[in-house]
Amino acid sequence: MVCAARHGLLRRRLARVPHARVRSVRLAQGPWQRLRRVADVPVDTGAGRTVTARLRDTGEAARLLHAPAARPRTGRRGRGRTGG
Repeated sequence: MVCAARHGLLRRRLARVPHARVRSVRLAQGPWQRLRRVADVPVDTGAGRTVTARLRDTGEAARLLHAPAARPRTGRRGRGRTGG
């Protein structure tokens, strides 16, 4: 899974974060965003970088917030030492 966010008005940019690099996911919503039923979803990486999915519908933002926890962790799990 990759978290991707586009930003920029005149020059469009795409920022991607692989699932393995995601350290935390938050939901940020101010009073005006609550009235408009939108939210920002900042995704932090271990390198001190943050990618933000801005102005998402609150339902979509909640799904993005809970998606990493719903996915099983992969990678090193199951790769223990064998033999003795």
